[in-house]
Amino acid sequence: MKLKRKGKFTRLGLAALAGGLGSGAVHAQSSVTLYGLLDAGLQYKTHANAAGDSTVTSTNAGTSYPSRFGLRGSEDLGGGWRAIFNLENGFSLSNGTLASSDTLFNRVALVGLNGRYGTFTAGRQYSVQYDKTVFYEPTLFNNYSIFSLNMIPSATVRLNNSVKYLSPDMSGLNVEAMYSFGQQIAGNSAAGRYWGAATEYVIGNFSARVGYEEVRGTVTATADQSNLVDRRASAVARYGFNTVVVSGGAVAVRGSLQASPDGNLYWLAASYMPNPALKLVLEGGRYYYQHEAGRPTLFNATALYWLSKRTTVYLTGGYMINGGGSDFGVNNYTTTAPGQTQLALGTGLIVRF
Repeated sequence: MKLKRKGKFTRLGLAALAGGLGSGAVHAQSSVTLYGLLDAGLQYKTHANAAGDSTVTSTNAGTSYPSRFGLRGSEDLGGGWRAIFNLENGFSLSNGTLASSDTLFNRVALVGLNGRYGTFTAGRQYSVQYDKTVFYEPTLFNNYSIFSLNMIPSATVRLNNSVKYLSPDMSGLNVEAMYSFGQQIAGNSAAGRYWGAATEYVIGNFSARVGYEEVRGTVTATADQSNLVDRRASAVARYGFNTVVVSGGAVAVRGSLQASPDGNLYWLAASYMPNPALKLVLEGGRYYYQHEAGRPTLFNATALYWLSKRTTVYLTGGYMINGGGSDFGVNNYTTTAPGQTQLALGTGLIVRF
């Protein structure tokens, strides 16, 4: 079987395989695509750790997006149905190490069916809120994004042992639902269990969605948090003008798990493309804690310039204002000293294949 580059799908005959399976086998058509993203750059941050150290300058692979490679493919089964799969791994461009040393495909590992009634997938895959928010956020959740306000906690970015359904378009409306069996511990079906659902409506240049998800805590060698839960209800909307796109959303966070404090998060963003090669992004957000002091506020600005279809240079910056006991960093899921502000600036090169 030949391997294709992204964007150059060529259907491959599987006649030899079909013949080997018997004379009744269907001569299906299939394709496999190798793809990836490489990001390397420089980054500068103030108050870069919990001790409040003032500055750090580093060569940082993945200043904007984590580097990754993957395989995706499909096979025509006939009758409007296709078998699909996706395997994706993250790694450090600085030294070539895996993003997760004990997980080969730490980003995505799924297989499923796609047809007239929708798409069914199973494996390790993105959550409903991620799926239904990422394209509303103009940086696509890069390392300097609203993601840094913990809008989607790390426990529900990707879910193991999960099944998902995405409906086809129904006059502009679609729905998505997902269930994860969690850790699958005998005698404890709640450990790490997740479920989520969302509905989205798209008409012309306007789109909006609402969703809800919840996840149970996990069981470790030192603690059992399976009786604790994180609940998140969210809504986002997006409208595109000629060269400007505005979007925004809100997330209500509740529950005993405290993946992040109970509260409400609001964000607003705008992107401007004066020409097809240049994209400018501004966004801001604030997280209002409900029961404790803390109102982390984030501002980001990004400029991306496409040297070609696959190669992009960028300049990005973020400023986090922590109030009360909050300690959020500008980069996704990083922290600084409680109450500290943080400024981060980055520049680099992205190559896609």
